[in-house]
Amino acid sequence: MTNIITCKTVDDKTVQYVDKIIGSGAMKDVYFSPDKSYVVAFYKTPQDAQARDRIQMITGRFKQSIFEQAGGEYWKDLFCWPTDMIEHEGKLGIVVPTYQNHFFFKYGSKNNDFLSIKGREKEGKWFASANNQNKFLDPRERGDTLSYLKVCILLSRAVRRMHAAGLCHSDLSYKNVLIDPEQGHACVIDIDGLVVPGKYPPDVVGTPDFIAPEVVKTSHLPKDDKNRFLPSISTDRHALSVLIYMYLFYRHPLRGGKIHDIDDELRDESLSMGEKALFIEHPTDHSNAVKLNQVRASSLPWADTNKIPYTVMGPYLSALFEKAFITGLHEPSKRPTADEWETALVKTVDLIQPCQNAACEQKWYVFSGKTQPVCPYCATPYKGKLPILNLYSSRKEGSYRPDDHRLMVWTGQSLYQWHVNRLIAPNERTTDEQKKRVGYFQFHNGQWWLVNEGIKDLLVLPDKRQIAVGDKLELTDGLQFVLSTEEGGRLVVVQMVDN
Repeated sequence: MTNIITCKTVDDKTVQYVDKIIGSGAMKDVYFSPDKSYVVAFYKTPQDAQARDRIQMITGRFKQSIFEQAGGEYWKDLFCWPTDMIEHEGKLGIVVPTYQNHFFFKYGSKNNDFLSIKGREKEGKWFASANNQNKFLDPRERGDTLSYLKVCILLSRAVRRMHAAGLCHSDLSYKNVLIDPEQGHACVIDIDGLVVPGKYPPDVVGTPDFIAPEVVKTSHLPKDDKNRFLPSISTDRHALSVLIYMYLFYRHPLRGGKIHDIDDELRDESLSMGEKALFIEHPTDHSNAVKLNQVRASSLPWADTNKIPYTVMGPYLSALFEKAFITGLHEPSKRPTADEWETALVKTVDLIQPCQNAACEQKWYVFSGKTQPVCPYCATPYKGKLPILNLYSSRKEGSYRPDDHRLMVWTGQSLYQWHVNRLIAPNERTTDEQKKRVGYFQFHNGQWWLVNEGIKDLLVLPDKRQIAVGDKLELTDGLQFVLSTEEGGRLVVVQMVDN
């Protein structure tokens, strides 16, 4: 029979754990609580005063600043944050909530779960390559374009919140992120190594594939050398950009066909991820383009950047991929912030279009502005009338300016308060009232309709005819209507594409 050990946290809370290691990493041994609602993780080696101070801050002040403010509940799903520090029999440890159920594999891998992943946590690495996806994962757990966009929104939001608190993760990678693409969930883990720039230095430089080029390039220098780059908020930004690219394209943005040193594999790796790092889809320098004859069949079509280029994700994300992997790759200050990623991803979700091929694995694609949309994943062209809503908003009464924001229409597509008014954003501050749908679109008898469920000031221009709650409005080419007359209220201009 297994022993249950009872001990106290440094704040004098009682904690119990079952004396049986359930996981062991490089740094810690992990034990379940008797009811499995939390785990206790003990460090394998003695921690110095600075490490103890850091853990105390993470389980104390930093935790309070994120979770005990207005809207703090929201973050409990996005971070697996250590709650307490513990000392027992000369060992230092932390208490961490157990991962939520959706972060464990339900179905196992292909071929009778030969990898034995059923019940294991959904480490992001399983989902970040086409080879893993195609060879190992049950199709029901693989997700689609829309669910990965949702995952990336949550990741950006979590990183944005961390950075706003002055913290950097330092090891943001697919090993320290759990994702559930089936339902669109994400959670950042391994928080106990957080870096406070200028106060708590990083324990690690990061995970290969996600370490920023300047960190790789200077990793041979002593830690206290002023020319050495260590993990910081700007290196987190590089890692976040890589994660987003990998979850949307199942390939790495810098691992192409270029060889820098044919005789020395380590030096070649160091150059290709560091000093000589080059975007595989660079528009003018094709020297690091993917060589398809070096690619496994199980990585296709994703490895083929001509078939599925980064531009299939539409204008907002394309601009940020260029900023991350061209402009800011070797200039950390020019990298996109987590906030910029979040905004672009939210706007991209509004450009999503369901594929008309029922067998399409991705199910959705992003409208990239072409008047004859075609699914980039299965090459099915869009057939029929397609309304595109161009959004404008008021800056001062009666004058509207373009928002560089469009909403694609499909049957069942919803309108929310953040479409009605530019000053409302869908994020952790969105109230329950603001999350309610206020309208939806329906294709009926060959016509597209907007059904008004909760828009009080829906006015058709130029005659300002009101569409009451419960009524519907037919969408026609060139139609203009106002969703709100308040400051930030939106004007919609309908553009009808007919294929």
